[in-house]
Amino acid sequence: MSFFYEVSDLREIPVVNGISMKTMDSEESSFAVVDFPPLSHVPMHHHESEQVAIVLDGEIEYTIGTETKICREGMIIVVPPNTPHSAMVTTERHVKMLDIFTPKRELHRPLNYVK
Repeated sequence: MSFFYEVSDLREIPVVNGISMKTMDSEESSFAVVDFPPLSHVPMHHHESEQVAIVLDGEIEYTIGTETKICREGMIIVVPPNTPHSAMVTTERHVKMLDIFTPKRELHRPLNYVK
């Protein structure tokens, strides 16, 4: 088992609407460095894992349940397990985020979209 990783060496997975992520798992958590193209969005969805997201670059509109907030570089977002949430880039600038999921989740599986 390695203790050190290069983000550039991680496998890239397409998500939706041009969004992609580079992922890895530890023993207890999953990690994803997510790249959002300008004006892209992730529709409302949910998952069993808690999600902690950190905005590394750019600005993104995040909705958790019924609360919506513009989140900028340096902000931390906490999404409780099984809570519907979505994200939308409202500018012409790329957004980069770090997502941490506990317990780990199978990030290659399709999202559970809310109807």
